Amino acid sequence: MKLADLCIRRPVFATMMISSLVVLGFFSYAGLGVDLFPNVDIPTVTVATTLKGASVEEMETSVTKPIEEIINTIEEIDQMRSVTKEGISTIIVQFVLEKNGDVAAQDVRDKVSTILSQL
Repeated sequence: MKLADLCIRRPVFATMMISSLVVLGFFSYAGLGVDLFPNVDIPTVTVATTLKGASVEEMETSVTKPIEEIINTIEEIDQMRSVTKEGISTIIVQFVLEKNGDVAAQDVRDKVSTILSQL
């Protein structure tokens, strides 16, 4: 009640206190460091395979699809893209930000090694 009584008895004091808090808040907000594009390392793993003389359809069915299916069983995948060309298959796997990049790479290595003999 002392603060309320003080503000009622001295309205200029209350106005000056509120004004100073608003000005202090404005300068504090203006001084905040906000980075428009923070430096973020997105955990990404690329699997590249080659099969000389293979057509695009053959690469797609015998190499790209089986690898995609086995990689898709890994937890915390955000995106997976693949590009298949004549004799070349590239699969790019992007994980969620919380996933450690080294752990993600090891997970992909482990999964691909399980089907390597079938390719």
